Amino acid sequence: MKGEAGSTLHNEKPKQEGHIWGSMRRTAFILGSGLLLLVAFWNSVTWHLQRFWGASGCFWQAQWERLLSIFEEKEWILFILGWPDPASPGDGIQQRVNS
Repeated sequence: MKGEAGSTLHNEKPKQEGHIWGSMRRTAFILGSGLLLLVAFWNSVTWHLQRFWGASGCFWQAQWERLLSIFEEKEWILFILGWPDPASPGDGIQQRVNS
């Protein structure tokens, strides 16, 4: 009886290792398939939105040109407006200046 208990514990380890590898394969398959479907869906949505808006591949270039025309082609104004405030607490610039 004592020998039987020891042998069942010894036989459980390879079975458990096979179960872990099987679970890892299933997880990789599910995550990989999900990622593939997500990318395909995202590309499809992007394509349909471009057709709906009538936008070409130069959509963001057109937005940049519209922004430049608002500021009368003065890119330096956009540079100054977009520059982070050195005293703002979240960007870490002030900590670097003090150290």
